[in-house]
Amino acid sequence: MPRVAIVLFAMLAASAARGQSKETPWQYSASLSYYDLPSLQDYWNPVVTADRDVVHLEGRYNYLALDSGSFWAGYNFTFGKKWTFDLTAMFGIVVGSVQGVGPGYELTLQRDWFVLTSQGEYVFDTQKDVEDQSYSWTEISGLPTRWCRLGLALQLTNAATATRNVQSGLVAAFSYKNFEFEADWLDPRRDDETYILVATLNF
Repeated sequence: MPRVAIVLFAMLAASAARGQSKETPWQYSASLSYYDLPSLQDYWNPVVTADRDVVHLEGRYNYLALDSGSFWAGYNFTFGKKWTFDLTAMFGIVVGSVQGVGPGYELTLQRDWFVLTSQGEYVFDTQKDVEDQSYSWTEISGLPTRWCRLGLALQLTNAATATRNVQSGLVAAFSYKNFEFEADWLDPRRDDETYILVATLNF
């Protein structure tokens, strides 16, 4: 199964690369998140991406579970004018404490000040007697100014890095040029509330 997954991953990356334009430059992003968990170990979550036309490549660590890394290749779609809809369909390989393969997605729906973003994955675990893992993060937010984004977040997970399977809370993000800082406050009315700080650089 792992060998088949590696072949499929390589085929997806190669087919996406063939569809890109040589005139379009690569666009990169690097983000680092800090998770402050009340009853579990705090941890860092780095994510790097590279995009060129329809090609999307991504690497994550501590995303689905602690001490796990994942590598993704995907295809970018863009639709609409007034309402813009961006979708990235992906396939990935997870290694480390969780080992498996599976599909993933990232999407953004936006018009004027309204923004809906969501990302998720489902990983079929290739280890014996280990359950499959799933995760999704969704934000609905508004843009009172070009440099500020305020909204709500919903996290759905069965990974051990969260205090419960469903968490919701508040989002505040501030940007300057190609840098963004985001603060998330999940389950603010509970004793085991979770704080997430995210710094992202686009270049």
